[in-house]
Amino acid sequence: MKQFTIPAGMRDRIREECASRRELQQAIEERFARWGYEEVITPTIEFYKTYEAGFDNINEEDMYKFFDAQGRILMLRADMTIPIARLAATKFKDAEVPLRFRYCANVFKVHEDLSGLKNEIRDCGVELIGVPQSCGDLEILMTALDALSVVKDRSWVLEIGNINFFREACRYFSITKEDSEALAELIDEKSITSLAEKLDALGLRAEGRQFFLQLPWLSGDQRMLQDAEQYCFCEELLQILRDLSSLADDLQALGCERVQFDLGKTKNLNYYTGIVFEAYVEGVGKRVLSGGRYDTLLEKYGRKLPAVGFSIKLDALSEIWQAKEPPEETVIVYPPKERVAAMKKARQLAEEGRVRLVVDATAQELRIKEG
Repeated sequence: MKQFTIPAGMRDRIREECASRRELQQAIEERFARWGYEEVITPTIEFYKTYEAGFDNINEEDMYKFFDAQGRILMLRADMTIPIARLAATKFKDAEVPLRFRYCANVFKVHEDLSGLKNEIRDCGVELIGVPQSCGDLEILMTALDALSVVKDRSWVLEIGNINFFREACRYFSITKEDSEALAELIDEKSITSLAEKLDALGLRAEGRQFFLQLPWLSGDQRMLQDAEQYCFCEELLQILRDLSSLADDLQALGCERVQFDLGKTKNLNYYTGIVFEAYVEGVGKRVLSGGRYDTLLEKYGRKLPAVGFSIKLDALSEIWQAKEPPEETVIVYPPKERVAAMKKARQLAEEGRVRLVVDATAQELRIKEG
């Protein structure tokens, strides 16, 4: 017998999985809505050139690509920030800011077969457009913390960094783009031995070598930001720490807990220009939320506006989501000859709650079982 399977990196979701994920999505969307974010829906298929414009160095092997009737390259959307930046800069080109958009959509990215990663995932997120860093960062973090509050009986943490802390140091020492990407990879993986070897090969001065070697360990609460000052060798780095410390003060004044800082967040989508943040939940082996500021992205599509946003990885978070017990249902058991009577009764009871129909050829009459 011929067996039919699904492509690598894909999965079927059935019954309780569907109900649980839908319930989680509704809980998150309710929190987004109460912060004033309005739903938008963009196409599953975009032009490849739309993503090519948004990413500085797009890896086309990571994308699902195909052609339209005119020979233009199309692709399945790989994230939602790019389509919403396009949307905001075109259909909302004359709209007053701020713009607050929310979405829930599947995104697609090709991973290696044995990576264990899924090629289709569901993202729920928000984008705050037109609000500068001084206010926008705090608002988006508050929204993220509120969304994460749907998680009950599990510990979780939101980690905040700033991609410019790494980039400014690379600029200061005139490190090439290729070498910067290699350093970012090693810092992200905390490969200290390989990092030290790479720094030796670059021949950096002592303060630069010390800075990059220390980056993987610069994480913790607000006190860590003060400790990190000793490794700064220019005013730009110190100013980033001051901005993060000010943000920490605001979050503390608002009573926000479960917040940490991580200056070693270096490996992120290349359109980010400021804060970057991720959330981790006990019992989930991967990040459940990621986001950041991207002030130069919309300009590539025709409208210069600051922006910041994040997405929640619904599939990852649903792994530990405790769905509510389904409501009791009324079961109608009927023989085939009573099908019309059974449908009439089902239609009446369906207005009051859940109904399940069971055909029993051996039954003598229509029976109704409660609960």
